[in-house]
Amino acid sequence: MGHGGAAPEENGGCAMSVVVVVPGLFHGQPHPVGKLASTLLSVAVAGMADPARFRRGKAYVVDKAVTRLEVSPGRLVANVLGSRESPYQVIVAVRTVDRPLLGSPEAFRQNINQLTPEADELAVSCSCPDWDDPCKHAVAALLAFANELVVHPELLVAWRCHEGGGASQRATVGSRAKPRPAAARPAAARPAARTPWESDEWQTFLGVAPPPLPTVPREPAPVGAATLGTLDLGAWLGEAIERLTAD
Repeated sequence: MGHGGAAPEENGGCAMSVVVVVPGLFHGQPHPVGKLASTLLSVAVAGMADPARFRRGKAYVVDKAVTRLEVSPGRLVANVLGSRESPYQVIVAVRTVDRPLLGSPEAFRQNINQLTPEADELAVSCSCPDWDDPCKHAVAALLAFANELVVHPELLVAWRCHEGGGASQRATVGSRAKPRPAAARPAAARPAARTPWESDEWQTFLGVAPPPLPTVPREPAPVGAATLGTLDLGAWLGEAIERLTAD
């Protein structure tokens, strides 16, 4: 990657590759997807910290206080200079996901939202005495990492994707880790819709379902002579009309 050597690290008995990055040391042309990845991660960091702490962390990056980043699946370790002689150590854990197929910049762009974690998916820890969550050193570490993604977005893949085909890992550091919900199961076939008369409320109210509606004939009915008792309705109506229209 051009950032430094990748060294194996023991993690639960398994060798894990680690990429060491010196922030700001290597320069290059922005990657077609790098700027987007950097922006999405920076937005996530802004959602974790209040504005004052975010500005302090950004100032740390400008002052080159972040001196070292170690990137491995699900784990980002940073050295950040502070008020004491030795640097503070920041650890940012994130749940790993399956590595998508990234054969082209367009494929990378289509998967960038899946690869970039949101604020509640990050778990942070720092060796400083500041109890803020996250502290300014953790903010600086994440922003420095976001800056590196502009040219080398493959670092995001190295951080978010677990190695091999094993199950994904949950973030285990700090209090912000929230596991994602399990993958949705295939939806079962929906039962046939019930008519209003089959509802439980109607069954309870009526005791039994009402009988089916009778069939109503729609053909014109023949009309013959109509009488009301001994009164010829037709003659009565005709006489009434003649009286109403007479001069």
